[in-house]
Amino acid sequence: MDTLRHEICGCISFGLNQAAITLTNHLLESLLKYSLAYHYSLNHPKHLGAEQQLAELIMNFTEEGLKKYGKANLNQNINEANRLGLINDEELELLHSFRKKFRNPFGHSDKEDTFDDLSIPVNVATLQGSELISQPEVVVQIAKMPILHGIAQAQLAEIDAPQYFQKMDRLVRKVKTRVFPSSA
Repeated sequence: MDTLRHEICGCISFGLNQAAITLTNHLLESLLKYSLAYHYSLNHPKHLGAEQQLAELIMNFTEEGLKKYGKANLNQNINEANRLGLINDEELELLHSFRKKFRNPFGHSDKEDTFDDLSIPVNVATLQGSELISQPEVVVQIAKMPILHGIAQAQLAEIDAPQYFQKMDRLVRKVKTRVFPSSA
């Protein structure tokens, strides 16, 4: 996961905040899938001690865990990680909030989830013949104005990406020590 973390930092450094959120979503999913797979494998060590080529040993060691958790949905993996003690109840809630705020809206391009009921005032005008006539300002919901989606999402990502990544990075470090206690 270090390569993901490095790329996310690069995205944030260069102002590629939507990309940073998307990669942080990938980090979230990878953290859970790999942690669950390794936890499973460490607790079902049928291949340990077998004389095998190293690459074959690694593939065989993680194969069952990856089959079990690799295609499970994020909601299931978050709950399973909590059930197994890889994340605590506070982290469970945090990951579910990330799933709802970042992963689902950005992953599915769901603007209602991205913007919720966020509204902004806009200046409006009408066109009468060839004349543009100003009208009073109105408040619009961003989710209902596709013309605003791109810039509004970029602005939200600029605010959220660094904090989202920092929280995920801290969690990655904590979970690693829970899966591999001797690495602390």
